[in-house]
Amino acid sequence: MILFSLIGTTAGVGFQVTCIRCLSRGDTKTAGKALGEALILGTVLSVIVMFLTVTFTEPIVEFLHVPEDEEVFASGMDYLRGTALGLPAITAMSILTRGAHIEGKRNIVLISVAVMVVVNLLSDFIGINLFHVDVFGVTFNTSISYYAGTAVLAYYYYRGDPLVKPAFKGFTFGEMISVNRIGLAAGVIVVWYNLTLMAKAELINIGISTFSAESIGLLAYNVTVQINYFVNALMGSAVSAMFLLAGMYSAEQDKTNFKKVIKNVVIYEIISTAACSVLLWFLSGVVAKIYLGSASQAVIQGTASALKAYTAGLLFQMIVLVFANYIQCFSHNIIPVITFFISNVVLVLYGVAYGGTIVSFYGTNVAAGIFGGVSTGSIIAVLILPVFIAIINLRNGCRDHLWMFPKNFGVPAGDEISADLITNDEVMAFSEKAWQFCVDKGESNRIAYLTSLSVEEMAKNVIEHGFTKDEKDHLLSVRIVHKGDELIIRMRDNCRSFDPRKKYEQMYANPDDSDNIGIRMIMAEADEVSYTSMFNLNNLLIRIGKVTDKQRTSALAS
Repeated sequence: MILFSLIGTTAGVGFQVTCIRCLSRGDTKTAGKALGEALILGTVLSVIVMFLTVTFTEPIVEFLHVPEDEEVFASGMDYLRGTALGLPAITAMSILTRGAHIEGKRNIVLISVAVMVVVNLLSDFIGINLFHVDVFGVTFNTSISYYAGTAVLAYYYYRGDPLVKPAFKGFTFGEMISVNRIGLAAGVIVVWYNLTLMAKAELINIGISTFSAESIGLLAYNVTVQINYFVNALMGSAVSAMFLLAGMYSAEQDKTNFKKVIKNVVIYEIISTAACSVLLWFLSGVVAKIYLGSASQAVIQGTASALKAYTAGLLFQMIVLVFANYIQCFSHNIIPVITFFISNVVLVLYGVAYGGTIVSFYGTNVAAGIFGGVSTGSIIAVLILPVFIAIINLRNGCRDHLWMFPKNFGVPAGDEISADLITNDEVMAFSEKAWQFCVDKGESNRIAYLTSLSVEEMAKNVIEHGFTKDEKDHLLSVRIVHKGDELIIRMRDNCRSFDPRKKYEQMYANPDDSDNIGIRMIMAEADEVSYTSMFNLNNLLIRIGKVTDKQRTSALAS
């Protein structure tokens, strides 16, 4: 399943990166092409792999060392075939889900998953109880559930109102390869991370078998694996959000907000993981009792001690995970591969051997010693991270060494101004600042006036109409960048979706030219006004000045 997910992950991440870059500059058309390219190539590859898996099931099962017992081997083949038939749907669902997340359509994703679960449960219930299906039937039902979940997403993209609509024409095979190649490194890293987690679990299992003949080790292993699912979900969700938002600000070369996102995620991860660790530490006995039920008191206490030893390394696991995902923002893809191998394999092997040997020598709880050794390995992994930071800075000559920013990352301080605005008074103050910024950059009075007017009209409109729609805390972020021969105004808010271009179309149909004269001037005079919505954030992009005053006058005269 991990290898099957590689195609969907690769195509999905490739589309995700390309889509964020396109939407950051207001280009929904190219984003739609990227979605279409990812779906076509991802689905075609999935069908090929599905066909090969079904055709060569027997040698694959032999390669996976399934026992040669006739019944077990046949069940293994049935399981693999039934699972493989769902691969195209798994791939399509992975790609379409990422698109929905970018647009902030979490409800569509939840409905899709809910439909998938319901279909799976019903088909299993009916198949097992009425038709007495075998292993193939059960796994085939799971594949059908993936197609049901995919159908919900496809219906939204076909009949709903998505920001990015998939385009299935107008591009070349080379473009399809390019989109998927962008996501290949990230896809491989995700698969590699999962494989190292499998190796980590296997090493712990081997350690328990080697150092302990008692049941405590196996029970402790089962409990910690179950708890680890919840902890990884907690840590992984925030890291995924960080990757998406950081990608958006990275595409805009917005170093200030890029830093802000990373800092907020790190603070959240530290607080939530630390709180989770403390709770698990103090409630370890209760957790062990819940999982083990009527086991003896000695077994419950032994399992609780092992769980405590495991929680001691949670915070350090989180730090390694955040670091490995962060440096991918700058395409340092080999470092995460090495980091995961060291933290989840090498140091776990050391921790299992060290913990099991030392504790077994003293005759105390071997399981606690093994998990304590694993936590020690996590601490050592964090201590190694400065070495990776130093190597990255040395090889790439990075600025802001702790952040490892590439030399060309970010806009020079003198070429941008930004502010977070809440009141109309703050809008007026920033509008005056925008005028002075244009003057300092040598722009004409017309451009300075239009820039100032854009800030004043659009920002006031958001505050007066968007901030009062609900009781949620709202924020409007405005950034102006001087780049080459143009000024780029970026406004971002977390209010309800509102496309000012549609409002302008309504005003254009109104014969009263005096209505909303400021917005009319902006729409008429700006070189480009584009709107997109990403992660439930409104993004308004206004470009001014690329067409010079002389060119504009000449065009109007002609």
